Amino acid sequence: MSRGTISSYYLLLYYLFSASEFSSGIGTTPYGYFFKEHGSLQERLVEKELALKSQEAIIDSDCDSDLLSILSSDNINEVQQNRSMLRQSAETLCDRGVEAIQAATCQAEVRILESLPATAAVAVKQLQYCQSGLIYLNQTLSQNDANNHERRKNYLMCLRQKAHLLYWHQRILRRLHCDFLYAQVDDLLELDGKEIELLRKCLIECEELSNKYQYLYMQLLVGKSYLNLNLDKAVGEGLIERALDKLAAPDRIAAKELLKRIDN
Repeated sequence: MSRGTISSYYLLLYYLFSASEFSSGIGTTPYGYFFKEHGSLQERLVEKELALKSQEAIIDSDCDSDLLSILSSDNINEVQQNRSMLRQSAETLCDRGVEAIQAATCQAEVRILESLPATAAVAVKQLQYCQSGLIYLNQTLSQNDANNHERRKNYLMCLRQKAHLLYWHQRILRRLHCDFLYAQVDDLLELDGKEIELLRKCLIECEELSNKYQYLYMQLLVGKSYLNLNLDKAVGEGLIERALDKLAAPDRIAAKELLKRIDN
């Protein structure tokens, strides 16, 4: 459990090599333990993020097609309020729960596929990963137990991830409509044309809760999201500057280095 937790913290700070060092081998551990599923998911996510960062050859995305199995579920909109203890505990201990890691892996898959030659099949697969990630996030965002700092931070992380997946959903759906007119497109979540409005709402809620509870790290991330998603440069820079002003000088230097590492 401790290796997966430490890896999770390094990943939140975008220290990918350190995150990989601590998560490597979790999935092949010969014995089972309570948090192994969480650690294995963390290991897989770190591998993909590190490969993207290093621009190395990446494993065929089909190895993560199990993430898409949720699309064939009969109850994609049903929220399970009585979740397993693993999912509740992970959110408390790691600030990023199982569904958040699954959604982050879906987003990594979208970015991996973006490096391939543009075809209708690739774009459809990207859209499916966006849809899957959004469904996973909905499980966490629709819970009613984010009433402590740890789970609240996981909730905020999911809000930010949802904003980024909505951005990709809009971008890919537009590509399918414009470049691949005959591709079979299933707008499963009925989001076409609504993405930008919804992602703005996600970031606004994230900003408001971060201000309320003084989560400076999340304020920095939200500001960076405004910049990276080309939404509002002035708003993004203002959020970042206000958060930096509240930090002591050594922490301010570390925060600026963090912002340089965030590229997605």
